[in-house]
Amino acid sequence: MEFPATLSVLFVLVTQTYCSPIASDGSTHTTANILEFYPDSKGDGLNIIWAHAANSQVKVNSALADDTMMIEADVSPEANTGIPIMAHPPHNTSDITLAEWIQQITTTKKGMKVDFKYIDVVPASLQIIKQLADKIHQPMWYNADIVHGPNSPKQPVDPDAFISYINEGFPNAVLSLGWTTAWSSDAEIQLYTWTMIFDMLNYTFPCSQPVTYPVRAVWASTSWDKWVWMLGLRDDFSISVWSSSNDDVDIEGLVTFRQYGDTARIYYDLPDSQVNDFKDALQNAPDVIIEPDTPRWDKALWESTDSVENGDYVFLSTKGVGIFGGHRRASIRSKQQYKPMPDEAISISGRVQFVFRAGQSTYEVNDGVEIYIRSSDIIDGVRIYIGSNGDMRLESALSETESATGQLGPSDCYSFEVSDSGDDTAIVVNVTPVKCSDGTGVLPVNTDPVVLSLQLPYANDAFYISITKSGDNIDVLLEDVILPSSSCLSSINTMTIIVMCLFAMGQGSIV
Repeated sequence: MEFPATLSVLFVLVTQTYCSPIASDGSTHTTANILEFYPDSKGDGLNIIWAHAANSQVKVNSALADDTMMIEADVSPEANTGIPIMAHPPHNTSDITLAEWIQQITTTKKGMKVDFKYIDVVPASLQIIKQLADKIHQPMWYNADIVHGPNSPKQPVDPDAFISYINEGFPNAVLSLGWTTAWSSDAEIQLYTWTMIFDMLNYTFPCSQPVTYPVRAVWASTSWDKWVWMLGLRDDFSISVWSSSNDDVDIEGLVTFRQYGDTARIYYDLPDSQVNDFKDALQNAPDVIIEPDTPRWDKALWESTDSVENGDYVFLSTKGVGIFGGHRRASIRSKQQYKPMPDEAISISGRVQFVFRAGQSTYEVNDGVEIYIRSSDIIDGVRIYIGSNGDMRLESALSETESATGQLGPSDCYSFEVSDSGDDTAIVVNVTPVKCSDGTGVLPVNTDPVVLSLQLPYANDAFYISITKSGDNIDVLLEDVILPSSSCLSSINTMTIIVMCLFAMGQGSIV
C-alpha cells in the first residue's frame, strides 16, 4: 500500500537490535521442537516434565535421576570471581558452575533452559556454551526477562543486548523472553496489559527463530485471551506458563487458556501440587462450544503494510490485530474490494482500544485510529477518525472542507459503526465510549454516542477498507473485526469492526 502525496509520511531510522534470520551454521546443539524431541509428550505441552530452579548439585542430581525432560536453572555471576554459576538472586554463590551444570546434563538427553539474571554474565556464559557445543545434542533454551511486567520494580535485562548476544553466538536458538513480575493478593495490577504485550512484541516480533513467552500462572484468568492472541501471531510462538509455589493460581483460568489455546504450544513449568490440581480440573471441565454461525475475525482477509526495520509493525493475529509504531507507518487493508449500492449497503462496526507506550500515561492531540472506506490502491477515499481525546471526524481524505465533526468523552476504548450505501445516501458513523474488553481503562462521565453523517460523491467503483493509526505516541488494538464475504458475512481481526450487510437494505456485494 502507498500513502497519497496529501498525507505526510515520515520515516525515521530507529536504532534497535533485531533478531537474526535462522542460520545454518552447523551448530551442534539442537533447536528441535521439544514435543518432537520427546515422543512421550504425545504432542502436548502439558506432558513435558520440568525441573525448576535446579541451582544446586542436589537438585541437578534429582533431575537427572527422575523422569524430568527439561531442566531449568538460573545463571548469575559468582560474588568474587564473576564466573557464571547456577544461582538465583540475591544468592551469588553456588556449589555448581554453569560449565559443570552443562557437562553433567549433556551426558543425558534431558533438555536445558538457562535463565540469565544479569546481562553482564551473558558473554562469558555463551563462551562456555560455545566451548561445550559439540557435547550439546538436546534442546537448549535461552531465557531472560527483558521488559517490565505486572507490579515489578526490578530492572529487566537489556533486551537489545541480550537478543544481540544470543544471535551472535547461537542464531538458531530458541529464545525464551519474559516480563519481570511481582505478585501479591493486594497488588495493584492483576493482569498483563496490552502495553506490556506490545512492549514485548516490539523486541520479539522481528525474530525469525522460535520464541516462547514465559507468563505467570497467577494471572491466567485475567490474561488468557491475550496469550491466545499472541499464539495467533506466528506458528513458532509458544507460551510457557510458570508459577511460584506461593502464588494463588486460578486453576480455572489455566483450564480456559488450554481450551482456547494450542495445546502443542503451551508448556507448564508449575509446582507438582498445581499441576495435579490443573489436571483434575481438566477432567471435569465442560467442552467449549463455539456457535458455527457466529461471525468471527478472519486473518486471511487482510493484508498488512509495515516497516520492520524502522520499528513499525502490524501484529496480525488469528484473534485480532495491533498496529504499532509511527504516524501512518503501519496499516492493514482488506484483500477484497467492496461496492456499496443504494439497495446494497455495507456496514462496518467494531471496537478500538488505545494502547499506551511503556512509561507513558497521557495521549497527544492527534493520537487516534483512522478507518478508510472507498479507498483505492493507496490509502485515500473517505476517512473516519476517532481520537483518543474523543475528537471525531468524517471527511474526504483529499478535501477536509467536506467533513463532519463531533466530540465524544475521552476514553481508552470506543465501539463504532459505519454504514455506506453509495452515492444517494449519506455515510453514517456512530461511535460510543465503551469499557475495554480486558476491563482496563476509565469510562468518561458522558458515554452517549455521537452520530455523524456526510454525503459525498461516489464514483460507483469497488473499494478497499484500510485501517491505520494516527500520531506517534500511542498504538491501537482492533478487536472482533469482521468483513463481508461471498455470503455477506466474514471475519476480520482484533478491532471489533464487524463489517456486515444491512439486510434491511439488501446485501452488500463483493467485487
